[in-house]
Amino acid sequence: MAGEHQPQAAPWLWLAVILALVSHFSACPICFKDFNTLYCSESNTPDNETYSLKLVNYKDAKESALTYKCHYKAPQMFLTYHQECNFSTVQYVLFQRCPLPNVSFSEIFTQLGILPEKILEMTFENIGTRKDLKLEPFHLEGLTNLDILQLKQNLFTSLSPNILQATPNLQHFLFSQNSMPTLPETLFAHTPKLVTISLLNNNFESIPDNIFVNISGLAVLRLYGNTLRELSPKLLANIPEVYKLELSVNGITKILPDTFKYLPKLQHLYMKFNELESLPQDIFHNCPNLQTVHLRNNRLVSFPSELFSKSKNITDFDFHNNRIREIHKELLQGQKNLTILIMKGNSLENLPEGAFQDLVNLNKLLLQNNPLKILPPGSFDHQRKMKTLDLSNTSLIHLPDNIFKNCESLEEIDLSNNHLSKLKSTIFPHPATVLRSLKLEKNILSFSNITSEPQASEVGEVVVEQFPLSDQVNLTDLVLNSNRIQNMPHALRNLKKLKKLDLKNNSIEYLDYYDFLYSSDTTTVDPSDDLGIFNANLEQHSLTPAQVVEVELRDNPLICDCNLNKFAQFLQDKMPEEDKVQLNVVDKQYVKCSLPNDKSVQKSVMTLDLSTLVCYKKNCHPSCTCVTIPHDHMFIMECVDQTLQAIPPLKPYLPQGNYSVKLDLRNNSITSLEGLQNPEYSNVVNLTLSYNHLKFINESFLPKRLQALDVSGNALTHFSPSLIEFLSGTNPTLSLGRNPWHCDCQLVDLYNFLRDPLRKLASSPSILCDNLDRLLSVTEEELCPTIQQPMVVSTIASTTVFLFLFFVLGTVSVYKYQQNIKVWLFTHQMCLWIVAKEEADKKKYDAFISYSNNDEEYVNTVLVPGLECGEPKYRVCLHYRDWLPGEYIQNQINQSIEDSHRTIVILSSNFIENVWGQIEFKTAHSKALKEKSKNIIVIVLGQVPPESEMDEELKLYLSTRTYLQSDHPKFWENLRYAMPHPQDFLHKKKTKTKKVEGLQMIHRNGIARP
Repeated sequence: MAGEHQPQAAPWLWLAVILALVSHFSACPICFKDFNTLYCSESNTPDNETYSLKLVNYKDAKESALTYKCHYKAPQMFLTYHQECNFSTVQYVLFQRCPLPNVSFSEIFTQLGILPEKILEMTFENIGTRKDLKLEPFHLEGLTNLDILQLKQNLFTSLSPNILQATPNLQHFLFSQNSMPTLPETLFAHTPKLVTISLLNNNFESIPDNIFVNISGLAVLRLYGNTLRELSPKLLANIPEVYKLELSVNGITKILPDTFKYLPKLQHLYMKFNELESLPQDIFHNCPNLQTVHLRNNRLVSFPSELFSKSKNITDFDFHNNRIREIHKELLQGQKNLTILIMKGNSLENLPEGAFQDLVNLNKLLLQNNPLKILPPGSFDHQRKMKTLDLSNTSLIHLPDNIFKNCESLEEIDLSNNHLSKLKSTIFPHPATVLRSLKLEKNILSFSNITSEPQASEVGEVVVEQFPLSDQVNLTDLVLNSNRIQNMPHALRNLKKLKKLDLKNNSIEYLDYYDFLYSSDTTTVDPSDDLGIFNANLEQHSLTPAQVVEVELRDNPLICDCNLNKFAQFLQDKMPEEDKVQLNVVDKQYVKCSLPNDKSVQKSVMTLDLSTLVCYKKNCHPSCTCVTIPHDHMFIMECVDQTLQAIPPLKPYLPQGNYSVKLDLRNNSITSLEGLQNPEYSNVVNLTLSYNHLKFINESFLPKRLQALDVSGNALTHFSPSLIEFLSGTNPTLSLGRNPWHCDCQLVDLYNFLRDPLRKLASSPSILCDNLDRLLSVTEEELCPTIQQPMVVSTIASTTVFLFLFFVLGTVSVYKYQQNIKVWLFTHQMCLWIVAKEEADKKKYDAFISYSNNDEEYVNTVLVPGLECGEPKYRVCLHYRDWLPGEYIQNQINQSIEDSHRTIVILSSNFIENVWGQIEFKTAHSKALKEKSKNIIVIVLGQVPPESEMDEELKLYLSTRTYLQSDHPKFWENLRYAMPHPQDFLHKKKTKTKKVEGLQMIHRNGIARP
């Protein structure tokens, strides 16, 4: 009994297991649905799932396409899981990464609830994840209505000759990415309805000649990506209905003349990426309907002139990346339907005249990457419909006039990477133009020749521009990078539709923010055909931006000065909203500028300190330096150590705009502030007058906007009540130190003013009384004690007045005649210790003589002998005698002045006209100011030249310093006194003074003043 029941136990056990599985998987697995897709997965963990389903709408049929995706390691398809799922609407199926089943696909569809006869399209795709797959005829049994079959990336190594026997209604067959040397000759024997065959990337070395015998209705044949070195004419002899033939990427080396003889309906031929070196002349003579011919990336060196003589319907001809050296004029003759011609990447050095004459419907012409040197005039006269032209990366040096004139439909021109240095407006389409994109990068354009005849007007200089693109008003994209442009052409601002402008890698040093104020349709500009007139002062323009313009500007040698301020403000987003332009600098993080005096130091404009953007003005007072700082709206005029005796004029040097002014007049000889009350000084906010000769300040002269006043180091003793009242109202920052303040009762008001905590003082410890007490450290009682004993006070006062008057008179007398006294003592060798002047350092020469060559006779016959042969004997430096030949003159001047105790200037009308003499004086004057010495001796030869002929610096010097007159009786006494006094001479006994010619000195000793 046990033996009888044991065999039955196994079936019952398997039945229990199957029931358990069915109960667990009796419904669709985990599913969710979105707008038009149902997703089902066996697991909610994608890494662990063995399959997934996706049901989507396809070809206007709801839930008609099913994708069954297996895990790439799944051993089989798990079909029992879906027995109760409804896929009855499915017509299109994709199996992806699945193993081939052991049963037919029709049985699988039946298990999924799909009627096999409803399946119209099936794709079996493995994406190269499985090997050793073998498709058998039984797999396709039952798919009688299959219309499309795609077998992709399965790495099949063979196919059964009868594989398609069960699909008699098949119309489209795709077989790709396998590894097979050939196909069975009877592969398509049972599929007479095939319309499209695609045999792609299968490594076929050959295809049987009779493989297409039974499919005379074939329309599209694609043999892309195999290794068919040769193509037999018999292969195509049985498919006369083919209109599209793809033979690319096969390594084909040769085409026979009758290869396409039996394809009268052929319209589109693709033979790209082969190894063809030539084509038979009559290869297309039986293809009158040919429209598309793609032959790019072969080894063709020429075309037969009669290649298309029987095919006059060509619309698209592409032979780029071959080795074509020339084309015959007859090649394209009569091709009036040609719209696309791609000739780029060949070896064409020239084009025959009239090559494109018949191409009246040409829309796109690509000629780039050819060594073209010239274009024949009139090359494009008949291309009125052409929209795109590419001539980039050729060797064009110039373009003939009117070369594009008739191309009235031209929208894009690429002329980049050529050798163009000039452009004329006559080369572009005119008068009608729709040009939108123009690429001119990597040429040698500068546009420096577009400006002519600057004209003057009441509002300043007007620049007349003749810009070659002025007529191209529809431009939206303009590429000018990698040229030699130094300035932004102003006419660009009149391109109202411009959206992208590429100016990177040019030679632009100065970039005005107003260069990017592109005009709108409401902006009025000079309406002349080729001229756009713009005032050189761009700040006077108020142009309304038309649209956002994208600009590229990196790799330009921009200069970090005031001209960059507005643009830097814009890049740093610090521009007021009302001043912003519609501009997008797309490479702003790479825009850099270099220091004016050191081009090697570059700074990012995005992070630049705007207060460092300054300009040194060339138009400035000769004794001053003028600086503008736009960021602070500040104008600085610095006139330091110039021996000025009065406030210099300001108006001629002020920049346009509402600039505050800082006036620095340190270390001069100014005694009065008269002139500051004039309107030109109304914007002075910072006034520095330290170390001058001020004894009194008249508040009526001070600017009302004053914020800082520095009068330290003067001779001020008191402030008037009215001045204190003025300063209380304006409350500037004050610098009052190093003045001899008289700390008495008259200083009480100033004392109380300065002690106010609201006052802004700089260096208050340096405000000292004349007795060296710190003013703010004393008390008011100490400053002004109570007066007692009237008699004593009267006596003291009377005595003080008497002694003061006596002292003043004596001092005035001595001071007035001190120069005469010292000269007399020196001349007569008496009390030399009083007049002794030991020089601070030992120098090579006692004096360097600066003179005009026209005064050489006086110097050589009178002055030099008197100095070198007199007593004491002086060492004199003369340029014709002591300078080294070949050295720079400026260096010689500097060295001679540095090596001499004195510089003697022979002032005459000739000297005024001598440029080097002026430089010598300024160099010596600068040295004297720096060392605070009196080492310049001016000798007037003849009459003093008129002030109108003098340089400002020389005129100011003569107005504040003494000079010697060559015809004065005491000339030599005064000159020798002004010269260095050698110590060995000072200790000698008195000797007889030589008689010399006199000279007049301007000072209080009887010397004349100017």
